[in-house]
Amino acid sequence: MKNKILAIIPAAGIGERFLSKDPKQYHKIGHSTLIEKTISIFTSSELISNIIVPIHKDDKNIQNQDFYKNPKIKFVNGGDSRARSVLSALESEDLTNYDYVLTHDVARPNISIDHIRDIVNEIQNKGSDCIFFYTPISESIKKISNEEDVTLNKEDYYLVQTPQICKTKKLYTALKSCVNEGIDVPDESFVMEKMNHSLTKIKGSSSNIKVTYPEDIDLIKKFNTRVGTGFDLHTYSPGNGFLLGGYFIKCDQSINAHSDGDVLLHSIADAILGASALGDIGIFFPDTDAANKNLDSKKIINFCLEEISKLDLEIFNIDITIICETPKISPFRDFILSSLSEILKIDQSNIGLKATTSEKIGIIGKNKAIAVQTSLNLITKK
Repeated sequence: MKNKILAIIPAAGIGERFLSKDPKQYHKIGHSTLIEKTISIFTSSELISNIIVPIHKDDKNIQNQDFYKNPKIKFVNGGDSRARSVLSALESEDLTNYDYVLTHDVARPNISIDHIRDIVNEIQNKGSDCIFFYTPISESIKKISNEEDVTLNKEDYYLVQTPQICKTKKLYTALKSCVNEGIDVPDESFVMEKMNHSLTKIKGSSSNIKVTYPEDIDLIKKFNTRVGTGFDLHTYSPGNGFLLGGYFIKCDQSINAHSDGDVLLHSIADAILGASALGDIGIFFPDTDAANKNLDSKKIINFCLEEISKLDLEIFNIDITIICETPKISPFRDFILSSLSEILKIDQSNIGLKATTSEKIGIIGKNKAIAVQTSLNLITKK
């Protein structure tokens, strides 16, 4: 029979060091709050049976969160410390229903399903009473002293992260004992250690940042990237040139297309829409719509940029490969780069532009078509 796991995500703190009128868990990164990002990982995991979120008794923000009505989640009043909040959650449940309790800091939104799976597998396979994540220390460490700061050996220390997972009954007994004795409890691994239960550490990730200070938000954003790819191909007809990246190239071909046929901008548009999970060009600009006849592809790009802006995203960098036999792209490369920089509103240093052939293979190799492959990264706006 599968082990049942209760997740507890304390969210009763007010985050005084974050220097904000609202608790830090309600700070938005992109389109979602910190707590929404964190909770979404747990609601998505099939390993988690139920979730309890201890909140401040005067919390007015929780009902505005996207998970508020999720049947998997229960809210309880938290205490004046992490330990009391977790204990409040434990005492609100029939603990005989759960083999393990998994706890996690609400201000660590960069965890993944893999983190949960790894720590659950570890406690099931190792049999320890508590499993926690850690990361090695790369910086030098000094101990603060009233007389003289002392340098410590960093190899003797490591940083402890969440999530942490413990055997249910042992965690409850250990936590209740520490609270009753007035012991300051930084996390659940501490109380298990205090009561001489067995612990195992597994290496965590440096991206699993805990937001404590305002500047931590910038660090979180650096890890909050989305990757998109786009591909488009159009056939040639005899002509006097065509648009490529918004720049008109004079040559002996023209493009067969319903719109203006800018194969490069179409590829970029699909990459943007893919990275933002919005779909593809065909959804928004179908070639069955007469209104899209000879449509300026810059309008398609502007639409895509407006849509990702609504999600608080922007293009970080882009890599493009043009595939054709002719025309040769190198004479026009700088002009195309300049055009793309203006259209996409990013610096040329963030645009990679390459050209290649298909070595005489297929429709492109027969010089009957041109294709463009695009990869890009979207990041949360600065």
